[in-house]
Amino acid sequence: MLSDRQILSLGATSMGHFDPTQESQAASEEKLKAYACELEQKLEARTRELAEARAHLTEALQQQAATSEILRVISSSPGELQPVFQGMLANAARLCEAKFGTLYLCEGDALRIVAAYNVPPAFAEVRSRSPFRPAPSGTLGQVMRTKQTAHLSDLAATQAYAERDPAIVAGIELGGVRTAVGVPMLKNNELIGIINIFRQEVRPFSEKQIELVKNFATPGRHRHREHAVAQRAAPAHG
Repeated sequence: MLSDRQILSLGATSMGHFDPTQESQAASEEKLKAYACELEQKLEARTRELAEARAHLTEALQQQAATSEILRVISSSPGELQPVFQGMLANAARLCEAKFGTLYLCEGDALRIVAAYNVPPAFAEVRSRSPFRPAPSGTLGQVMRTKQTAHLSDLAATQAYAERDPAIVAGIELGGVRTAVGVPMLKNNELIGIINIFRQEVRPFSEKQIELVKNFATPGRHRHREHAVAQRAAPAHG
């Protein structure tokens, strides 16, 4: 005959033998998994933050190097504007991932090119012939009219190209231009010139890239801009 202890033991075995220790261990494992998941998410977020910080630092160093290069050109070419304009344009185009760029000085209601960076030869030849009047709806025309930055994501989709405006046609068919930004060079709210950078694919410039071009075009950011303004009425060098 089975004792009471034996009967209880057999009953527990037939019911799966409930063990409070096993339940506590399972709960602990779930908590550890949840903690590990949370920790992983925090580490991923921190990794992204560090990557962004490195990117910002790289951009800042590149801009500082560009500024130093321009100031070096100023000190090595006193009184010569063309090398300064060339350095300013080249750095702006390179840092903004533009394919090429041009820089113009205003002559009344016309523009004359004074610096070019990586411009396709056929387009450069047309632009260098003489001062020209830009299409009113193109980036240059918009900047001259408003004294504000103009950004066209696809020049080929504009009304000016549909109407075969010579300046727009030259940009697209000789220069391969699709996306363009024009940034005014101002002094006391007077337009003295325009920086124009281009891409040969439809790829709009970011706000940060446009702001960078503005930094190059803003008087006072580099000493050469004050020099350029003082001589804006004189014939351009180069």
